[in-house]
This record gives sequence, C-alpha cells and structure tokens, in this order.
Amino acid sequence: MVLISCRNCHELYEKEDFSEFKCQRCGHTVRRRVKNSLQVSLALVLTACILFIPAMIYPMMEVTQFGISTGSTIMEGVISFLEHGDYFIALVILTASVIIPLIKLLGLLFIFLSLSINIKMKNKTKLRVFYFIEAIGKWSMIDIYVVAILASVVQLSEIFNIKGGIAATSFALVVVLTMIAAHRFDTRIIWDEPRR
Repeated sequence: MVLISCRNCHELYEKEDFSEFKCQRCGHTVRRRVKNSLQVSLALVLTACILFIPAMIYPMMEVTQFGISTGSTIMEGVISFLEHGDYFIALVILTASVIIPLIKLLGLLFIFLSLSINIKMKNKTKLRVFYFIEAIGKWSMIDIYVVAILASVVQLSEIFNIKGGIAATSFALVVVLTMIAAHRFDTRIIWDEPRR
C-alpha cells in the first residue's frame, strides 16, 4: 500500500500502487508526479534564455522629447546613473535587471540539466538552490514597474512622452516564463533520482 495526495485539494488516498486516478473530492487527475514537469520547465527556461538577449540589447524605455525619440538599454541606464553619482540606484537596477534574472536562468538550467545528465550533487543542495531562485524571482519585475509607472504618468503628447521599448516586453516575458517554469517544476522529481 502507498499513500498519495491530490495536488489540487490535498486529499490523501491509500492505494495499491501509483497508477493515476480521479480524485473523489475535486475530480482532479491524481498522478505520482506532474506529467512532463521537467521537460516543460526546461523548455520555458530555454525560451527565457533566448528572450534575455533582446532584453539586454534593445531599449528598455523610449523617451520622446520635443518630437525627438531616444532609447536606452538597461546597461546604458546603469552607466548613466553611475556617471551622475547615483550609485545606489545603479546598483539596484543592475541587481534587479541583470544579476537576479541571470542567477534565475542559470540556476534553473543547472538544476534541470543536473537531473537530465546526472551531475553529482546532493539533492538537498538542488532543493535549496531551487527555493532560493523561487524566492528572488519576483524582484526582477522592478524595471517593468518603473517603466509602466513612468509611461502611465508622463504623457504630454509630442512634448514629452515615455513608453516601454522592445526590451521591456522581452524582459517581462523572461521574468514571467521563469516564474512559470519554477511553479510548473515538480520538486519531488529531485528525490526520484538516485541519492548521492
């Protein structure tokens, strides 16, 4: 006999084996593990990696001043703040827009690939890395919030206008895809691997 719980309503069942069945309480299909969890999460992270490139090289924000449009990338914004002596703001933008997304992408890729190609690492360490990535995930949206607030507040026709650039869309997609990938990943898969 094995114990298995519904992932949807958490009803606990005692069954002969791990074959899938319908939950009597909510009608959800109960499986031992989320179907194709690793493959879907890996595909989402790889897509986010591809989108990270335009998020870094295209303008995050486009400012129109007296009919002349100028755009600046994330790194140009960081450099501009450093040149004006605003080191704290530059550090916050660099951390939230470059370092945290890179840590998330590389960390998730490392965990998923370690399960696929059998990298020797303790399961508890993989789990700690995963929970750390999940915890810092939401802080990457700071740039998008700033652009959205500025674009909604500053609208003076062609005199002065701010709108999000191509990088803002790409960056938002990177953050959302990594959050979905982390949420979709069934961490119990880590324990299915042989213990190291």
